[in-house]
Amino acid sequence: MVTRIAPTPSGFLHAGNRFNFQTTADLAREYAIPLALRIDDVDAARFRSEYVDDIFNTLHELRIDWEIGPRDTADFEAHWSQRKKSAYYRAELALLRGSTLETYACRCSRSIISAVPSGGCPGQCRTAQHELVAHESALRVHVPTDTTISVNGVELNLDSELGDFVIWRRDDLPAYQLVSVVEDRDLGTTHIVRGEDLLASTAAQIFIASSLGADNLVTAHYVHHPLLTDASGAKLSKSRQNGNPSHT
Repeated sequence: MVTRIAPTPSGFLHAGNRFNFQTTADLAREYAIPLALRIDDVDAARFRSEYVDDIFNTLHELRIDWEIGPRDTADFEAHWSQRKKSAYYRAELALLRGSTLETYACRCSRSIISAVPSGGCPGQCRTAQHELVAHESALRVHVPTDTTISVNGVELNLDSELGDFVIWRRDDLPAYQLVSVVEDRDLGTTHIVRGEDLLASTAAQIFIASSLGADNLVTAHYVHHPLLTDASGAKLSKSRQNGNPSHT
C-alpha cells in the first residue's frame, strides 16, 4: 500500500495545497503506509523551476517526510520529470486506444467547448473520424450515456459530470487524466487524497484504469476533502497568487 502527494508546478502553492499535503501525510501515518512525492510537470508551458523549489520548501516547512520520489529540485530534474517521458505516455496512449474504450479526435475550439457545462465535445467529432493531428485536434474518450462510476460508495454520473473527456491534448501533450492513471499504476497507489473539486476526475480515471492495467485505482481508497476559500468565498487558486509564494 502507498499514498502520494502530487502537486503541479504551475504556480506558487497556497493554503489549500498545504492542507492537501498535510491531510495526505496524516493518512499515510494513520494507515502506516509509505508516502510518495510525485510532481506533475507534464505541462511544459506552465512549468517554472521556482515552483518546484516552492514545493520542496513547503514540504520542509510542514515537516513532511516522504519515502519515495525526488529529494530536491536537482534530483527531480535529473530523474523524475514527466516532461521527459513523452514517448512513454504516447505508448500508454496506444495501449488505451487498443482497448475496448472508444476514442476519437476532436477539433472543437475552446470557445465552443466552454459553452458545454460538462466540458465535453458539443460537435459531431465522434462520428467525423478526424485524424489526431498535433495543434489541430485533441483525443477524447467517449463516455456512454448514463455511465455511473462508484467512488467510495458514491455513485457519480460521469456522462453528465464530465462528458467525453480529453486524454491527449491539442498541444500534443498527454492530458492529466492519462498521466495520473499511468503514474498511480506504476507507483501502485492505493490511497488518494484530493480536493472535492476533483471528484469527477477520480471517476474519469477509474473509468479508464482497467484499460491501462491500473486495477489498483478501481479499488483504491479515496478521500475528497472540502476546498479552502478566500475571504470572498472563492476557491484558492495558484493563478491568483500574483507570482509570489504565500505561506501561512
